[in-house]
Amino acid sequence: MRFVLFVLSFFFSITCAQAQGTDVFGNSVPSQQSSKVKKAPAHHNQKDEQGRKQGYWVRRYSNGKPAYTVTFKDDKPIGEMTRFYFNGNKRVVVIYDENQYGKADLFDEKGKLSAKGFYKETQKDSVWQFYSPEGALYTTEFYIDGKKNGITSHFFKRGNVAEEIEWKEDIKHGVWKKYHENGQLKMTSSYVDGKIEGEYIVFFPDGKLEVQGKFENGLEEGTWVIFNPSGMVAYKIDYKEGKILNEDEFDEKQQKLFDEFEKNKGNIKDPEEFKHDPDQYMRGM
Repeated sequence: MRFVLFVLSFFFSITCAQAQGTDVFGNSVPSQQSSKVKKAPAHHNQKDEQGRKQGYWVRRYSNGKPAYTVTFKDDKPIGEMTRFYFNGNKRVVVIYDENQYGKADLFDEKGKLSAKGFYKETQKDSVWQFYSPEGALYTTEFYIDGKKNGITSHFFKRGNVAEEIEWKEDIKHGVWKKYHENGQLKMTSSYVDGKIEGEYIVFFPDGKLEVQGKFENGLEEGTWVIFNPSGMVAYKIDYKEGKILNEDEFDEKQQKLFDEFEKNKGNIKDPEEFKHDPDQYMRGM
């Protein structure tokens, strides 16, 4: 009898060692290879007859520290779900209500708050706020069922608005503005279905006009006028479907100004790419 129990125990230990761990949403996480890792009690990590996760679940890294802890009911997290970095610090804490709506706090590896917002099950929802390592708010975004909807705002370090751009169903659509640090409007334009469309105007920090042109279907079109700081016209650019028609007509001074304009245009034209991706906290590590 003892021999049979020994064989069964040995077979069970081999099977557990080969099992691949998954996170709370079914993604793979580092397997438990360390001999120092303690096995979860028998009542942990359980599934019902339908294969649904039930009760308290925990997965661990190879160093024995938890990768996540969560309580399930019918395969869905309830209450607090916490994910951790390999060093043991919290990575994300989501508090779910009975309707699967969760309030989330995200942290960097040093334990500082990096973002906070809401999840509807596993999709971003409502307002999200992002913070610098110094704790300053620098981006707000609005979501509906995981898609950006509404105005995304970026902020300067002192808290004043740097940029505003409107989104619809995860596509840039609507008003787009940028600001100088002194609060003056720097640029105004708009997007239609993800492409810049219509009037495009840039201002100097003192409010004087710097550039005036237009876009059609995301490309420069027609005559663009570039002004110098005194308000005088420096030169004009004729565009057709994004291609310049009159560059050969520029004199030496105009060519120099044009080269500078082309160099800086991309910094104004292209919206800032967001550095944060809250979805990464809900995926495998």
